[in-house]
Amino acid sequence: MNPNPSPNSPNSRIELYTHERMVNWLGPMQLLRTGLRSAVAVTLGAFADPREVQAALKPVATNPPVEVPADAEGGVWVDYLADTGDGWDSTYSMALCVSQDVRLREPALTLPRGRVLLLGGDQVYPTPADGGYRTRFLDPFRAASPAPVPANLPKDPDETVSVPDPRVIMAIPGNHDWYDGLRGFTQLFCNGKPVGDWETRQHTSYYALRLPGGWWVWGLDLQLESAIDRPQLEYFEQMKKLLQPSDRVVICTPEPSWVDEAERVAREKQKTLPSIETQTPRFRSLRDVEQLLGDKLAVVLAGDSHHYARYEPQAGTVAPQRITCGGGGAFLNGTHQLPDPPKPIAVAGVRQHYALKGVYPDKRTSERLRNRAWRLPTRNFSFCGVLAVLYLLFVWMVQSASKVPHPARGSLSLMEKLAQLEATWGHVGEAWHQLFWAMAHSPSSVVFALAIVAGCAALSASGVKRGTRLAFMVGAMHGLMHLGLAVGLLWLMGRVNLTYLGLGADDLHQVALFGLETLLLGGGFGGLLFGIWMVLTNALWGLHSEEVLSSQRIADHKCFLRMHFTPAGLTIYPLKLDKICRRWSLGHDVQQLARVKRTWRLRVAAGAAGPRFVSAEGQASPPESLQLIEPPIVIPR
Repeated sequence: MNPNPSPNSPNSRIELYTHERMVNWLGPMQLLRTGLRSAVAVTLGAFADPREVQAALKPVATNPPVEVPADAEGGVWVDYLADTGDGWDSTYSMALCVSQDVRLREPALTLPRGRVLLLGGDQVYPTPADGGYRTRFLDPFRAASPAPVPANLPKDPDETVSVPDPRVIMAIPGNHDWYDGLRGFTQLFCNGKPVGDWETRQHTSYYALRLPGGWWVWGLDLQLESAIDRPQLEYFEQMKKLLQPSDRVVICTPEPSWVDEAERVAREKQKTLPSIETQTPRFRSLRDVEQLLGDKLAVVLAGDSHHYARYEPQAGTVAPQRITCGGGGAFLNGTHQLPDPPKPIAVAGVRQHYALKGVYPDKRTSERLRNRAWRLPTRNFSFCGVLAVLYLLFVWMVQSASKVPHPARGSLSLMEKLAQLEATWGHVGEAWHQLFWAMAHSPSSVVFALAIVAGCAALSASGVKRGTRLAFMVGAMHGLMHLGLAVGLLWLMGRVNLTYLGLGADDLHQVALFGLETLLLGGGFGGLLFGIWMVLTNALWGLHSEEVLSSQRIADHKCFLRMHFTPAGLTIYPLKLDKICRRWSLGHDVQQLARVKRTWRLRVAAGAAGPRFVSAEGQASPPESLQLIEPPIVIPR
């Protein structure tokens, strides 16, 4: 075929793809938008559960299990991928991996591409709003494994292209998929629309998948702190009736709630008066389904935590393997704080003992990556800019208030008084003393300072399940340090601008220079303080476990599972991609027509079926770089 199809060729198709950047989780506007959408989703979900609406429209009788035929050898290959839909480079790299055969060098194995792709939640970040599913999920997956371009294009460009012998894609929603009340998720996965050359077959946000050889996959929707809805539980009760005596089931759940449950058990053992609460809400819902299955349950898979972790039951224990594999494209989460071994959890009155048998990245690498958070000023200019603006507003308030004459300062303002003090440790107490008297005449600066301290305290305590009081105290200390840094900048610039440069405090040139210095130095030193503080508090008390890595937007260290289901058993191959691809070239029979910012307009020749983008020269193709995280896990049927 012609690698450069003619722009005027009638047998070609125009396609658009947007290469999104990774989400800036510490971006001020991003934090605000995500927080608001999360609050709205939780509030609306408390009054109207979309899962019950789905059940009413699709009762059990019209929602049978999805059947997957066996391959020539009587089995089937299935991929599991979770937490996709972040930046293009990482998501597209992983979409390529699940679209192709994997040829391992050590050991020398060829793992055929999966007949089924299971998506484990959070298909889009940060929210489905503003075309999130299209640019962050659909674009990379349609480009990696597109539907073929027919020789005769349909007149309607929106008409579905028939794919011979299509593969199947099944998905469950994560918390980010819920931020629009499952509207986007339902339109994408529950209406029979294709995703590239994958075919969607589910009717609800939960499903049952029947595989050859007596294997099943159940996908659960247990999001937004809600208990499992009654229609969904009744659906799986009906699915259980279809199980044969020797059948076994793999469960896909949105998050590894067994880790939270193990940590809750550990907390309760340290309390003098244990709580009457017996289990965490989400684990109770998972437990209900696990109890329904009993010893038919073989494996529990989850995403949400963006790493790989496998918990193996103690020998002789009737308990499933529990695997977290959330390396589909989102920023990396650490493994250095995973419980090892976790406290035993109880299901159906039986205590299940586990050991952490495999992690990726390993804990030493996780700690090394965490320690790089001190580089925040070079990685997140917008967040550091906000810190600088906060410093500027605070010192502006106290400097303006210090214009009121006070005996402690004479007729001098705070900046003029600090300019007279030598920059030594012995004068630090006097600097704070002068700040106190300035704030005594400025209620607004007091409120502003309290807001900074309270905000830092709340950030430190967010997500903390044990030692909340300590987290608040440590966070408050963090806020005080930022106030101290603001005063230190005022002191430093007073010495430089007033003492050494000889400018007046009210001179317009000094005011302009002061503002510029505050923004530059405040952003740099403030970001450095914030980054170092996250590293130290995480190492000492386990705080900021999410922010210390999400702030870095680490795109590497991705993973997924390729599984082989046969009548004899299940073999799970956990695969890792240490380095994603970051430079792309156009694929075969693809021509670039235009590029506006991050959006590409391409013309694709008739008959083209390969990926639209391939690794640029000098970059290894992602599927060729895959390696095993640990030896294959074999689970007999």
